Amino acid sequence: MNIDTDLQFAFTEGVRDYMHAKAEYVKTQIGNPEGSEIPNKKYYDPRKWVREGEITFKNRLKQSFEDLNNVNTLA
Repeated sequence: MNIDTDLQFAFTEGVRDYMHAKAEYVKTQIGNPEGSEIPNKKYYDPRKWVREGEITFKNRLKQSFEDLNNVNTLA
């Protein structure tokens, strides 16, 4: 079983979903639905959206381990 492609997609999925959900916040540095002078740094900071990719990556990895019956197998 080669899960490389699945993991790549899972990572992209997390980033995609975050960017879609925060689209109005990542379009500009300042100004969003909450106000025209509000900064958006906390939304477009790569640490935030990369973390979302890591979460979906990790979840897909866990699913792969379960699919391969390889959970809690180390003695």
